[in-house]
Amino acid sequence: MLSDILPHLDKVKKIGDRYVACCPVHNDRNPSMTITEQDGRVLMHCFSCQANGVDVIRKLRLSPGLLFANVQSSAIPKKAFENAVEDLAFLDLYDQHKASGQRVTYNDYKRYKLATERVKLLG
Repeated sequence: MLSDILPHLDKVKKIGDRYVACCPVHNDRNPSMTITEQDGRVLMHCFSCQANGVDVIRKLRLSPGLLFANVQSSAIPKKAFENAVEDLAFLDLYDQHKASGQRVTYNDYKRYKLATERVKLLG
C-alpha cells in the first residue's frame, strides 16, 4: 500500500507517523500533502489544492486498490469499490477525449458528473 505509492511522489519526508510530499495533482514544488496509513487505508490530503487519495492515485495512474489493504475487509462495499475503479477509467478517458478538443455528449457529461461524485465518496 504505502510502500507502493511513496516511490511515485516527490520530496517525501517522514514526520512522526506521517509522511509529507509534493502533491502531483497541482505540480507542487514544496511538500503540502500529508500521507498516512490508518485502519488498512492510505489517507492523503493536500492542504494547498484539497486533493484526496483518489485524486492523487488518479493523477499518478495507479490502481485505487493501493489505497486499501484488503478490499474484502474494507468498510467500503466491494460493489462500490468496483464502481470506483470503473469510474476512474471513465474519468481518464473523458479527460483525454476533452483535451484532444473533441466534443462530449450530454450523456457523457452526466456520466462524468456521476463518476466524479462516486469517486469523491471513496476519498
